[in-house]
Amino acid sequence: MGNVLITGGSGFIGSCFKAHLKGKGIDFLAPASEEFDVLKLEDIDQWKDRDINHVIHFAGRTFVPDSWEKPEEFFAVNTYGTLNVIKLCRVLGAKMTYISAYVYGQPKSNPISEDARVNPNNPYAESKYMAEELCRFFCGHFRMDITVLRLFNVYGPNQREDFLIPSIISQVLDGGDVVRVQNLDPRRDYIFIDDVCRAVEMSLYKTKGYQLYNIGSGRSFSVGEVIEAAQKAAGTKKRISSENSVRRNELNDVVADISRIGCEWGWYPEVSLEQGLARCMEV
Repeated sequence: MGNVLITGGSGFIGSCFKAHLKGKGIDFLAPASEEFDVLKLEDIDQWKDRDINHVIHFAGRTFVPDSWEKPEEFFAVNTYGTLNVIKLCRVLGAKMTYISAYVYGQPKSNPISEDARVNPNNPYAESKYMAEELCRFFCGHFRMDITVLRLFNVYGPNQREDFLIPSIISQVLDGGDVVRVQNLDPRRDYIFIDDVCRAVEMSLYKTKGYQLYNIGSGRSFSVGEVIEAAQKAAGTKKRISSENSVRRNELNDVVADISRIGCEWGWYPEVSLEQGLARCMEV
């Protein structure tokens, strides 16, 4: 496999993946963002003579609400920054795994396959899809090897509390008597971080040409169902309060079709929502 370079290793998913590789005894290089800024060509140039065989590209801006406030930053880092990493891989002759996101917009039907129409409905998703297209283009015209993983709703221990599941868990475990959310109805496909890390690790061995896979659980849960499962895991019965507010371009229901990666790589999620929530509460 050779040397692995990880960008964005200090973020939630990147940090978990580093811990995953350490547990497997796999060596890697993960420079801090101050050493490897994907927008600074001088930082990237320092790696052009290194012995790198595979780059795992996590680095990027996340959190949909922020993308509406500063879309230019998301396109700069997520799209142009990915182009710089692709160019580095081309110079190194290295394979690449690009960590993408949900880019389908409002689905016409569920589950959503990789061949479904792509219709990003926020700047974050658009910036990630544009980066996907760069990966596809370079694979097709420059014979590069890149795997794109479209992650659905990832959660796990130590995730920022402005994401839904960490916010719910925090409220379930605090000393209050109520769990407050914006809306109980939206349904999402939640995938536990350990399952994501297994898929990313598999890409180190299976990347060839251009490959594109959904990474999800294959099931959806409403916000209300997540709260119910979290309270069951914690043994609480707090009152639930909903603002009944609808987020901009809200999605009603999202379910990943994960049959492609299951058939081609043998990857399937192993951690149920109930198990994942319980693990989050152990930290």
